[in-house]
Amino acid sequence: MSLPVVSIKSRLLEEIDHSNVILSAPPGAGKSTVIPLWLLAHPRFKNKKILMLQPRRVAVRAIAGYLASQLGEPVGQTVGYRIRGESKTSHNTRLEILTEGLLTRKLQQNPELADTAVVIFDEFHERNLHSDFALALCLESQAALRDDLRLLVMSATLDELGLEAVLPDAARLQSEGRSFPIEYHYHVPPSAQQWLPFMANIIRQALALEGGVLAFLPGAGEIRKLAELLSSQLDSNVRLHCLYGELGKQAQMAAVAPLPAGMKKLVLATNIAETSLTIEDISQVVDCGLEKVARFDLNQGVTHLNTQRISQASATQRAGRAGRTGAGICYRLWGQEQQARMATQSQPQVLLADIAPLMLEAAAWGTELTALPLLDPPSLAQLAQGRKLLEQLQAVDAGGRITSHGKAMCQLGCHPRLANMMLHAKQQGPSSLTLACILAALLESKDPLKNAHTLCINERVDWLQRHRQDPIMQLASSWARRLDSPLAADLNSADAGQLLMLAFPDRIAKARGAGRYLLARGIGVKLDERDPLCANEYLLVADLIQTGSGADIRAGLTAPLALRVIEEGAGHLFEEQLSSDWHEDVGQIRARKLLKLGNIVLRNEVMANPGKAQLGQIWASLLSQKGVSWLPLGEAGLQFLRRVRLACEFLGQPERAEWTDDALLDSLADWLIPYLDEVRTFKQLQALDFVSLLRNRLDWNCSSLIDNALPTHLTVPSGSRCKLDYQEDGQVTLAVRMQEMYGLASTPRLAEGRIELVIELLSPARRPLQKTRDLAGFWAGSYKEVQKEMKGRYPKHFWPDDPATAQATTRTKKAM
Repeated sequence: MSLPVVSIKSRLLEEIDHSNVILSAPPGAGKSTVIPLWLLAHPRFKNKKILMLQPRRVAVRAIAGYLASQLGEPVGQTVGYRIRGESKTSHNTRLEILTEGLLTRKLQQNPELADTAVVIFDEFHERNLHSDFALALCLESQAALRDDLRLLVMSATLDELGLEAVLPDAARLQSEGRSFPIEYHYHVPPSAQQWLPFMANIIRQALALEGGVLAFLPGAGEIRKLAELLSSQLDSNVRLHCLYGELGKQAQMAAVAPLPAGMKKLVLATNIAETSLTIEDISQVVDCGLEKVARFDLNQGVTHLNTQRISQASATQRAGRAGRTGAGICYRLWGQEQQARMATQSQPQVLLADIAPLMLEAAAWGTELTALPLLDPPSLAQLAQGRKLLEQLQAVDAGGRITSHGKAMCQLGCHPRLANMMLHAKQQGPSSLTLACILAALLESKDPLKNAHTLCINERVDWLQRHRQDPIMQLASSWARRLDSPLAADLNSADAGQLLMLAFPDRIAKARGAGRYLLARGIGVKLDERDPLCANEYLLVADLIQTGSGADIRAGLTAPLALRVIEEGAGHLFEEQLSSDWHEDVGQIRARKLLKLGNIVLRNEVMANPGKAQLGQIWASLLSQKGVSWLPLGEAGLQFLRRVRLACEFLGQPERAEWTDDALLDSLADWLIPYLDEVRTFKQLQALDFVSLLRNRLDWNCSSLIDNALPTHLTVPSGSRCKLDYQEDGQVTLAVRMQEMYGLASTPRLAEGRIELVIELLSPARRPLQKTRDLAGFWAGSYKEVQKEMKGRYPKHFWPDDPATAQATTRTKKAM
């Protein structure tokens, strides 16, 4: 039976002659297993190479094996492959299948791709970080150097609107797929916690029918748990296979290979099985609807592996696995109404990742990442974080241009942090370089001692020294060769922490007790209290593992550190700070000098007698914590500040924004700190003339305006000068004996008539009688009741019948 993609063969070969091509074809159409062979046979590409990019290693091996078999050859002849740490190619290889990061290396070394005719981007809809970047570099190479280079972008589903921006002139082809009818069943688990046992029951039901079962799970941990639930309950003719990225090569290939007659296959897989791979003997899919997505946290500097709901596109891809060779069934562990709410497509990886490595690659290419034709540009925050790291590692200069050190880092093809460590270790000699290469390989690989009693990376180094054939050592050896130095036989694993500081100075950690440590970058990390590493005050936590939202991050591989080693290796990052505590019991400052590395305190010394300059810094630090409201402004100071703020509101000057608590706090260095260089106690602080200090912030005109329009005292009809009370809520009150206000027909006003006083009229004994904003109304109204009562209580004092016109007085009737 011919594959559906055959229907577009002639059109594809015609278009690829003179333009790039975008091909959309659903699973089963044959795009990955047929089209590369057509291009090999195309006369235009005779004696030229074809590069085919695949985002998944297991798919690289499987497709290379299938295509080679179609030519009747072993892998490594006409068809070969290359993945990190493994390759099968020869001088005869014309079709090379590789993962995207390796294409970036090829382009950096040979921007023209002089021996290559076509680059195929397969499964592009996965929007792998490196596929986006490699496509951008290929487009630049094509535009500047190789107008005859052809690009073929293939996928089961393509966001063509996005591709149009970078491939505006590409031919667009579409092929139908070979997919048989799929019957859908929706089953909602009873609870979010019980979905795994629920899924096991669905799988057992599916196994009772004809055909093998492919079950999709979010990660390797869930796969192992489900395998344990099912293993004792499977029939003898059912063969269970696991399939995920970290699995060994042989186990991966066994999962996709056909079974002997009479056997039934059950494959528990991550989203590695969504596309590209053809898994034989499958007619049913059980989909939990979840996936694990790596997301880089810019604040914590940690890549979290988040479990989340898949997109509609992924759900369609997974279901399609059931209908590749005949009618199939797909069991979905969610409801039909939830299906409609799922995201249409998954987020591009470039928006979720640590992009510092890509920024370094772009700088090595001679440009900035933002100048490349990327489908989705990274965020400004991502760019800022990446730029900061590269500058700290001296990989780029202040202008973002790559340095000679950065170029050397780029050649190693690993994260800039690890490259920086290896390059500096090379300067220290063969033993240090060997240790650095092994440490880098450990951090780029699966932990070889995953179930050990400790996370100590030094012990892994010692173990690898005894097991030099381990693939981790092969990776370490490849880096050593790139640095023109074979692995040395002798090394001291105790130096691991010292070298790792070159890569992760922000992950130096100090103990906080009970297995908890604080990293220099300011986040908490947790170790098992039984781990012997917890006996160390300082650690270098090289690997961080997020365990859940809001929780401390869990430590991965870690090295012990001594303070002496930190001082020698990271002393240039130390910072001296003054710290102060306010001791209420004695009313004075207690100052300390701190030696800090980021957020961790290495030394904390009491300062018995800080100097004048230090006192200013100490007060600034203390007041930044306490705030302006803590200052003992005294009643006079508070009254002045309230008058100024009323002037801001009612007189239009000074500027209101300059007199908020925050503004006063921000400007302490201007108006207060210079006067605190001999102040050590609260009593001395109280003695300061805060009115004068605050008034100094005003110019003469503004100061005069406030004194005139918002005075501290008001002269009343009796001739007395009475104090005005400016209150927090903006109200201004005049408390005065009633007899002193006779003869005043209306309420006085302030701020050029904009603020009405509140008059608090007092008895001869200065007890409140009446509060009013309407003095005229009071005289004409309720005064009569007050007069009647007060005449009997204070007969010696003057209580006229018409107070609005009477003579004000401070005396009794007899003295008048």
